[in-house]
Amino acid sequence: MRSQTGASARIAGTATAVCLLALTSGCFGPPPAPPSSSEPQTSTTSASSSAATPSGSASSANGNPTAAPLPGPGDGPPAPDALVIRWIPIGPASPSDPPEGTLYELLRKRDCSGLRESTLTTAFPAVWSAAEATCEALATDLPRDWQRAGDELGRVPDLPRSRCWEIKVIESLRQAVELRAAHPGGRLYVDSAGAGDDCPRRLRGLTVLDGPHAGAAPPLVPAGGGPPVQLEGFLVNVDRVLVNGSPVEAEGPQFGPFVFYAPPSGGATSATVTVEASPPVSGTAELFYDPAVPGPGPGPTGTSTAPPSTPPPTTPPPTGGASPAEPPS
Repeated sequence: MRSQTGASARIAGTATAVCLLALTSGCFGPPPAPPSSSEPQTSTTSASSSAATPSGSASSANGNPTAAPLPGPGDGPPAPDALVIRWIPIGPASPSDPPEGTLYELLRKRDCSGLRESTLTTAFPAVWSAAEATCEALATDLPRDWQRAGDELGRVPDLPRSRCWEIKVIESLRQAVELRAAHPGGRLYVDSAGAGDDCPRRLRGLTVLDGPHAGAAPPLVPAGGGPPVQLEGFLVNVDRVLVNGSPVEAEGPQFGPFVFYAPPSGGATSATVTVEASPPVSGTAELFYDPAVPGPGPGPTGTSTAPPSTPPPTTPPPTGGASPAEPPS
């Protein structure tokens, strides 16, 4: 019994010594202070601004949870009075899309390094330079990066209405730069839920490029057909065009513009135009025929509806004189 008691005393003394050593070496400190209620709690995966921050999320120096990577914008549903950037919506990008589709998806995910390291050749490189600069400014929130983003945006030219991807990108970039300039000390939130429509692949109309009714609205061609007609809308990878259900080939690069030659009317006053493409294109457009103008026949030689290897230049609409004839009722 004495040996056990002595052993117990020795163990207790050793434990006391270890505890004193730990206390003097600073192993134990005061518990961390709770997060301040004045700072918004955000997370890149949070479903609500009031939701608990998951363990392992990034934290600032004072222990307040922040969006990752630091400082970054806030994510998730913001407060009613928050500074919200309506980010670009989910787009229609697919592996067969041109480079713009790939870059659009990189920006939507705010993959700044992917944008920066991309070697893809695009039709409007200034758009994607501005995209990379603004993505970086959102990630760092440094004044010099916001200045660069604004400078790059200023170099973007006017965009054709058919360039849906680029237009959606510029809308979000411009709002981000303007919000930061107007509220230099505010926390920005990125929210794609209210970003509006994406870029549906859709045929929206036609433009006659040559002949007596070039540029007229509605699109009007001679009854004998012949003039080149351009498809209007957001179109990618057009395989062929159907005029009243009959296929005619379309010519144009992967992202457009796409052109076909109007076939003869066959006695009809109008024709319905649709598009076959991969991925599919929705929508229809109406082409009208002028019975007063017989026209040269289909195509430039009168024997083919296939367009030339290069779309013909656009002939401006006539100025002055009588208005183009209205399509027959």
